[in-house]
Amino acid sequence: MNKYNIAFKARIDKASKAMEHLIKHGCAIVSLAIKERSTEIEILPPLSPKVKGTLISINNTHQGRYHLMATRLHGCTVTWQLNSEQLTKMELSA
Repeated sequence: MNKYNIAFKARIDKASKAMEHLIKHGCAIVSLAIKERSTEIEILPPLSPKVKGTLISINNTHQGRYHLMATRLHGCTVTWQLNSEQLTKMELSA
């Protein structure tokens, strides 16, 4: 196996561990993108308070304001969107 395939397989293994962790904590995985330089997992807002993230951007749409949250897990970037109501609820439970 060449070095690119070895590196890609390592990213797949890390993504598998991250997804296993997220599923264990009740998260719903929406998408997985394994790229040359990064692995990104998108989830629905986590139900478990054990899955925490950092606010990385705020987007305004015609449906309201959405907050993009992110965290790192097993070398993967995990992201999810919260609306203002969900963000307030999360802050109150912290």
